[in-house]
Amino acid sequence: MKLLPQATAAKVAVDSAIPLHVTAIAAANGYPAAVSAVVTALTTAVTNITFIQTKLIIKVPPPIAPPSKIGVNVTGAILAQISTVLGAITAAGVAAPLMPEPASVTTFGTSTGIVTAQLPLISAAITAGLITPQTF
Repeated sequence: MKLLPQATAAKVAVDSAIPLHVTAIAAANGYPAAVSAVVTALTTAVTNITFIQTKLIIKVPPPIAPPSKIGVNVTGAILAQISTVLGAITAAGVAAPLMPEPASVTTFGTSTGIVTAQLPLISAAITAGLITPQTF
């Protein structure tokens, strides 16, 4: 079963979210509207990773990597990372309109920092855990 197209689509979506998020941060108080493109991209990634996970789960027992090339542990971890990022985006989106109130500035900075740090790690996890194992 080849799941490379879905893995590649997920990576492209996450990679596209990285510069979009930089733009959204620059929008400051306008972050909630500006970050919608990031959420759309991450939704695409979730759809593709979930497709892969669904194909893996139907096997009995579901594969775990290693020894399998790809496993539900990999897809589950990636989905959890994306969930963390989406939660941070929500927190930043709530805080952004309230800036320059000090607590909002702190929440916005912390939350956008989480997103900025995690997106490249998610991209790398997709490459290492879902793309590379299918290309050898």
